[in-house]
Amino acid sequence: MISILMPIYNGIEFIDESVSSILNQTYVQWELFIGINGHPENSLIYQMAKAYESKNVKVIDYATNVKGKSNTLNEMVKLCNGEYVALLDVDDIWHSNKLELQAQHLNRYDVIGTRCVYFGDLNGVIPNIPTGDITQYNFALCNPIINSSVLIRKGLCHWNSKWDSIEDYDLWLKLRKSGYTFFNFNEICVRHRIHQTSAFNSKGNHLSVKDLIESYTS
Repeated sequence: MISILMPIYNGIEFIDESVSSILNQTYVQWELFIGINGHPENSLIYQMAKAYESKNVKVIDYATNVKGKSNTLNEMVKLCNGEYVALLDVDDIWHSNKLELQAQHLNRYDVIGTRCVYFGDLNGVIPNIPTGDITQYNFALCNPIINSSVLIRKGLCHWNSKWDSIEDYDLWLKLRKSGYTFFNFNEICVRHRIHQTSAFNSKGNHLSVKDLIESYTS
């Protein structure tokens, strides 16, 4: 069983594409949790997400009780039945063989990613990230794990709200410093949407990356 987490604050307009890419996975042993945060109880966004609920898909209304992506993820992971957790941002899309490919390395690595291709405002660009066993890679050079591609051991899942919007990079840096193992498949299994309303772009958190790296290297 692989537990998939999809926290949503913005981007509900993309949910049909992202959820459909999960439903179309060739690997079928999965469960999906969709967590709505930062909106009034029983909001329109929650109701829109609720339409996708099924036997394997659960929608949780955290409303305004849980704020921020990191805190929402930390609450959602408590629900997971799988030993591995996958993340998919609502504005991104998986290729149908994504989980099946990664399942080859279950129990061999702590964190498993894949490459991605950008679409939307920046179409067709493939970011240059290291592939293969990247356990010894210098993570200060770049964020080597595409967030929506990751498969991670559940026991390692804890995000720091101080670094919301770059909380993924913070987690990889922390785990790398603690000696955990990382692997990136060379295959492109994720389409990562670039748009101005995404959390990273809209909050300007690219300016905080330097501070984050310094906190681990100083």
